[in-house]
Amino acid sequence: MAEGAGRGCMVSYELDAEGRMASVSFQSAAMGALFARFPQALLVHRACAPSGRALYIFLADGPCLAVRGAAGRVVHLAVPRDESARGLARMCEAFRAFNPAWWRTRVLLVGPDLPEPVALGQAFPAAEVRLSAFHVCKHLQEQIHRLGLEHRAEQLLLSTLHGTMCRATESKRREMHRVLSETVPPDLLPRFHAHWLLTDKIWAVHGERSCKKSCDYFMELETVTQGLSQVFSAELFLETCIASLAKYCQNNGSSATPSGPPQAEECIMQSLSDICTESAARLCLSELAVVQKSVQLIGTSVDAVNVQILEDAHRVTQEGLGHCTCHFNQTFQLPCRHIQAVLNSERKTLQPEMLGRRWQKGCDPTQGMQDSVDHLLEDLESPWDESRDKFLAVSSLTAEVSRLLASCSTEEFELRCSTLRALADSWIGPYMQVKL
Repeated sequence: MAEGAGRGCMVSYELDAEGRMASVSFQSAAMGALFARFPQALLVHRACAPSGRALYIFLADGPCLAVRGAAGRVVHLAVPRDESARGLARMCEAFRAFNPAWWRTRVLLVGPDLPEPVALGQAFPAAEVRLSAFHVCKHLQEQIHRLGLEHRAEQLLLSTLHGTMCRATESKRREMHRVLSETVPPDLLPRFHAHWLLTDKIWAVHGERSCKKSCDYFMELETVTQGLSQVFSAELFLETCIASLAKYCQNNGSSATPSGPPQAEECIMQSLSDICTESAARLCLSELAVVQKSVQLIGTSVDAVNVQILEDAHRVTQEGLGHCTCHFNQTFQLPCRHIQAVLNSERKTLQPEMLGRRWQKGCDPTQGMQDSVDHLLEDLESPWDESRDKFLAVSSLTAEVSRLLASCSTEEFELRCSTLRALADSWIGPYMQVKL
């Protein structure tokens, strides 16, 4: 399992045999801060995608918790490799690694569809695993709709359930139990698990809320679980999925934001100033700016550090951290965003051997080399406009496409070339005028 950190974000992930992301856990600084303040009760919601994958949403719970925004309760997001006991245990390991206050959790509120509740209980030995009032009410609501009753009978059940949700007193719960027993056909009643209405432990935490807070609580949970489920179901790949989920939480959660850059980033900036020429420092600082605003996924193998910033995946050499497969490092021999992401993650600073000699302070290169460098800097330091941005973006994309074509099989090469051929013809002109 590999871990990474961006500015205010933490990510843990595993790769499958083909090098694709097989599991991922994500947490922003705001999520971690919320859990640190309210670790006593966690609600765990499970959402399934059409692909069969499951998203686990961890939410802070408790009657004293007041949040802003539908996603303001979310403290952790995870997609396990699978839902076996081991898969869920690995997911919980990541949660505990991100949250030192995990041992203070006393209640885990879960739904009836959780495949391995014992695994969660073992991961949080001081906590009691209980069915949540939210999941019980959601289950009852779904079962009522499936009955296909005539409108008046269905509305009676739903309005009684709503009253129970807003004021979960013992009398209200017994009333709901009675209405279910009298309205639902006896052969279908076991599906409802009506006895959950009479289990006091399920309603203990929820019963402490006022009527308004209870209604707001159910509305907030329904909104955020549905919203995240829709985002999760729409994405095909975990690499893009986790970014979309994080964006949803950012747009729909609390306005709290992490303060100032980490100390490690300040050290990198200082080391750039100490050992690089001014021009080289400016180039590297632009790469560091990308690192500061992004989530990086950093995994370690025997001879390399795998770095992925969003969808831009590259490899950094393990020894010396001086080389990366990205275009920036290959062209300029300067520490790119991927190398700086590793430095930031490992709390290291820039070293002279990580950049080409011509960029180091005090270097006295030959005049020919200096002319070459001056020419390069003249181009790089010219004003950045839209056309230049487009050119560099297309150049990078072209290089990546060329690399992929060179490494694929003959059959796949012919298929991809035909796709490029059709795209070029439709954009530029007929076959005789276009050269790929």
